[in-house]
This record gives sequence, structure tokens and C-alpha cells, in this order.
Amino acid sequence: MADPCVDADRKLTEERLALLSVLQELTVAALDLFHPNKSADAFMDRIAERLGCTVALWVQVDARGQVGLQGASGLSAASRRLPIPTPSEPAGKQGPAALGLPFPELETPGLVRWSLPIMATGAEPSASALLLYFDREPRLPRQYRGMVERLGGVLRTVLMHRRLFTRTLDSERALQHERDFSAAVLDTARALVIVLDAEGRIVRFNRACQEVTGYSFEELRGARFWQQLQAPEEAARVERDFAQLAAGQGRTQYEGCWLTRAGERRLISWSSNVLRGQTGAVEFIIGTGIDITEQRRAEQERDQTFLREQQARARAEAQEGRSAFLSEASGLLAGSLVPEDALRDVAALTVQQFADWCAVDLLVGDHSPQRVAVARSQALRARWPERDDAAPPDLNATHGPGRVLRRGEPEFFLEGCDAAAPGCGVLEFPSWLSVPLLARGRTLGALTLARLDGGNRYGLAERILAQELARRAAMAVDNARLYQEAQQAIGLRDEFLSVASHELKTPVTSLQLSIQGLLRRARSGALRTSSAETVARSVEGIERQAMRMAKLVNTLLDVSRIHAGRLELELEEVDLAALVRDIAARFAPELALSGAALQVHADTPMPGLWDRSRLDQIVTNLLSNAIKYGEGKPIEMQVGGDARTALLEVRDQGIGIPGERQALIFRAFERAVSSRHYGGLGLGLHIVSQLVERLGGVVRVQSEAGRGATFTVALPRGGPAAPRPAPADLPLDAEPA
Repeated sequence: MADPCVDADRKLTEERLALLSVLQELTVAALDLFHPNKSADAFMDRIAERLGCTVALWVQVDARGQVGLQGASGLSAASRRLPIPTPSEPAGKQGPAALGLPFPELETPGLVRWSLPIMATGAEPSASALLLYFDREPRLPRQYRGMVERLGGVLRTVLMHRRLFTRTLDSERALQHERDFSAAVLDTARALVIVLDAEGRIVRFNRACQEVTGYSFEELRGARFWQQLQAPEEAARVERDFAQLAAGQGRTQYEGCWLTRAGERRLISWSSNVLRGQTGAVEFIIGTGIDITEQRRAEQERDQTFLREQQARARAEAQEGRSAFLSEASGLLAGSLVPEDALRDVAALTVQQFADWCAVDLLVGDHSPQRVAVARSQALRARWPERDDAAPPDLNATHGPGRVLRRGEPEFFLEGCDAAAPGCGVLEFPSWLSVPLLARGRTLGALTLARLDGGNRYGLAERILAQELARRAAMAVDNARLYQEAQQAIGLRDEFLSVASHELKTPVTSLQLSIQGLLRRARSGALRTSSAETVARSVEGIERQAMRMAKLVNTLLDVSRIHAGRLELELEEVDLAALVRDIAARFAPELALSGAALQVHADTPMPGLWDRSRLDQIVTNLLSNAIKYGEGKPIEMQVGGDARTALLEVRDQGIGIPGERQALIFRAFERAVSSRHYGGLGLGLHIVSQLVERLGGVVRVQSEAGRGATFTVALPRGGPAAPRPAPADLPLDAEPA
């Protein structure tokens, strides 16, 4: 027979084991609820099955009073969609069991509800409860209620872990979102972003860096920043700056040069910041940069464009200033017929704008320099107050205005000339230039400009300006001289007309008187009774006056032919000695009238290829000149020479010729004395010089006032076609044969 105590214990043990099994089963089912995405309906179905519930609900009220259904068993799909009204009192004053639930399944009569509150833990005011509905009072062992209460503790733990897990998932999602957002921001940012660790190794590298450098992140991961990207000449400096930055010191902004994978240099504007850990040590260094290569290029191009515009504007203004200067200078030069005065004004104007010193030198008589204008700036006067620079330049100088006058070529010393160069005249100036005044192929003078030190050297523009100014000055000087020569020519013409009128009037008057005398005798019948000798003398007088008039006319015609270039030569062999003797014999009457004795030394023949009539004209004019100005004193004619050259000397002991007039006597209408004291047209010696030149020779005069004159003619015996002998080569001191 079985022991009742043993049976009771066995039964109790079996119940406990069953209860433990149910609790274990429900606990395992509850563990599935740890994941917030898991539905609680399956768990509620398990509870309803194990406990025999008709409806099992898991209701939760949050801190805002909103009622939510966590899980349910025994509700239709339509009931699940019904909204649960918000309680009129806060969740803390009434529990979830007191809620008015709108589900039709709960309206069945006789339902028994078990309410198992699952209170929230911690500071959250939300609450939840298990609501179990039975169709009648459940006949469950007492231990089931305790099991259900323990199940509530499990659910409370589940809720806590579910909430924590939800927060963890939310945090992870937020963290991943932040990471994705940061990565998207970094990759879409146009700025270059590099994250370095405390050792300077690259741990992050955005897309902009990849596009600029040409490297991928995998290629640069772990590489030293300054070794891989920085230009070699900047690597050491960047490494030092990084060390200071990692130590909490140093600069955080600079502009550096990066090298791309293709070797191209890119200019980067860079700034850095440190990210410290909990201990305060630097964990990361975040660097951001902007590629300013194109910006710098654009700025440089803009600066260069602006500079070019400024330079162009400056050149235009300078050119405008030079044009205004030349215009003003031209006005000064054109407004005066006295070039010296105008040149002094131009020199002063030049010093005001383009020079510290300006000098103008003119050639007088094509060989003697004369300084006609000197101007100095205030700075020059202050530096050299006692400067004497009015002396004309030396034509033998190796540099400066003297050389320019001598050679007719410009000279530019934009950096100063050699201090050892003799005769420069402008050595103390570091920059100077000198240009000739050229007109009609002749050098009229020189214009010299100089500047003191100070960096403002002469350049190409000033050279062109000086040459243009010299051209205008030369034109003004040449025009003034032409005007003066024209005035002199007009005066000479008027004087010539007066002299020619007088010279022509004398034979015409004598001719008229002789003819009138003959006419009176013829009308009165006295001509029939006049002796032949008387009539012959009258006719001879008429002939002399006619010949005199013809000579004057021929002289004028010769001058006209010479100046027109229509003088023709008929060359033949002529003996100069014989011609001189013939002419001397022909002049016997005139010599007798003048009282002068003529000595002729022409015994040795001196033949040559010449024009007889023109050679006769040369000798005749020289002898006539000697008789006219010899004052009745002895005259000598001498013929000499050698195998190449024939010489003719005509020497008188008359009034002589002053030295300053000797260069003028061979010009047309010029004379060394007044026409009121000596007659003639003033053309004899001019014709001599022109005919001698046509025959290939030269004529010279040696004379002193009051001591007579000696005219020497040197002619090549081979005729004018032979090379013209240079004056220095002519044996003017050859002894006559």
C-alpha cells in the first residue's frame, strides 16, 4: 500500500516541475522579446495557451499618457486597428488595468480578468500590464499566480533590456548616420580634408584630395603627410611645424606647395586643428585646405594685366608729354628767325622736363664749333654752382658733342661713359646722349642732354625724343640760315644790279656820246671835212665801248651757264706758257694806262689737255684783277709745274685781301672792297674758280691787307678726266721752269 505522504510529495514535485517547465518555457519565449523588432503576439499566444486565457493583452501607457498595445492574443485584426482612447487621468494615478479598452472581444459576459502590473524601472514614468481574460474563474494552482508574477518580473527585465537595446540600436544608427553624413560631407566638400594621427600618418582622405593629388586613399593610407604630398623644398619645414602643432604649439595656417601624382605643383592654402583625447593628448590632427593654384594664377594674370595697363597708361601719358613738349618746342623754333634765341628757349624747356643739363652747339662755317645755348636744372646748379660749360666742344674728342659734330653720328651713353675717355665733356653725368643737327645732308650742330644720378636713366623713348627734337631744331636752324642767305643774296643782287647798271651805263653813255657827235657832224656837213684820223678815233671809241659791253654780257652769260651746268669744254692740247705770253702782250695797252710793269716768267713750254678759250678766260681774269687792285705796282706772272701738274702764279703788290674776306672773293657778286671805289661786277674770280674746278684743278690765294696778293692755279696736265689732285698733293711751291 502506497504511502500517502510519499504520494503527496511526488505530486507536489510533479506540479513544481510542471510549473517550472511552464515558467521556463515562457521565460525562453520572453527572451525573444529582447530585440525591439520582435513581435509580442507570439509570446501572448503562448501565455494564453498555457494559462487557458480567452484574451491576453499586453498594454503600455507612456509618460505622455498615450496607450499602446504591445502584444495581444485572442483579438481580431479589426479590433487591433481600433484606437485606444487616452485616459482622462495621468498614467501615474491609474494603472493600465483601469483603461477603457474598446475591443469587442472583452464585452463577452462572464469574463474574468486577471491583471498583472509590470511597473517601469528607473526614472521613466511609463507603466504596462498583462491583462488576462478567462471565460470563467480559472482553477489554477495557487503557484501559477506566483509564476505569473515572476513572469511579470521577467517581462519587466525584458522591457528594460528591450528599451536599452532600442537605445543601443538608435545610438548605433545615429552613429552610423553621423559617419555616413560626415563621409558624405567630406566627399562632397570642395575643400581638401586630411586626418592625421599624432605621428603624422594619413588616416582619412576625402575625395577632393584624391581629385587634386591623383592618389587614392588606399595609396596614401599610413603615409607621412610631408613625405608624400609636400614639395621637397618645404618638407622639412612642414615636418617641424607638424611637430610643434602636435605639441600644442606652432602655426595652424600657411600656404604650401603640393606635388601631385603627375608631378604637377599645386598651391594649397592650409589650416590645421588638433583633436585631443580624454587625457588631453593630441590624438588626431585635422587639416583642411583649398587649392588656390588657379586663383593665384588668376590673381597673377590680373596683376600682370593691371601692370600692363598701368605701363600702357604711363607710356601713353609719357608719349603725350613728349608730344606736348615737341609741340611747344616746335612753336619756339618756328616763332623766331634768330635760331640762337630759339635754341636757348628750347634748351631751358628741355631741362624743365627731360634733362638736368642741355647744350646746343652749332658749326660756324662748317668747321668751327660754337656753343649757343646751355641750360641747367636747379639740382645741377645746387651740386655744381661754379660749373663752367659755356666753352665749345673739342672736335678731336673721342666722345661727346665734339665727336658728334665731327662725324655727324649720334652717341648714346645711357649708363655713362668711360671716365678715361679724353674730351668727353659730360663724364660726370651717369646717363647722357648727344645727337647731330642734320639738314640736307650737312651737320649743322649737336644737341646734348644729360641726367644726374638717381636711377632715371635715358632709354629708347628719350633717344627718339632727342633725335626728333634735333631734327626740328636742325630744320629751324637751316631755315633761318637759308633766310639769312636769301636776304644776303637779295642784298647782293640789289648791289649787283646797281653795279651792273653802273658798269653798263658807263660804256652806253660813252657810246651814245660818240654816236651823237658823229650824228651832229653828219647833219652839219662837218663830217665831210673831218679828217680820217678824227673819224677813226670816234669809231674806235665806239668799238671799245661796244666790246666792253659785250664783255660784261659774256661774263653774265658764263655765270649763268656755269650755275645751270651747261658749260661745255672743248679740250685740246694747249701750251700754258705760250698762252700766258700772248695774253700779256694783249694787255699791253691796259698795263700802260695803269702804269704797272708786268714781268712774265713763261719760257718753258707747259702743254696740257685743256679748253683754250676757258684757259684764256682764267688767265685774263687773274691778270685783270691784278691790274685793277695792283695800284700801278709791278705784277708778276709765272708758269711752272711738273709732269702731272701745271702751275700758274699771278702776283701783285696792291691793296691785298684781309684774311676774313679771302673765303668770300671766289663767290658770285662778292668782293673784298667796296664797289664804290672799284668798279666791276664781282664775278671775275668767281668765274676763275668755277672754270678751274671744271678743268679739274684748284685755285688758291695768299694775301695780307696792304701787301698784295698771289693767286695760284694748279691744273692737271692730263685734263679734267684725270683724278683731281688733293690740295695737299699740289706742288704749289714748285720752282718755275
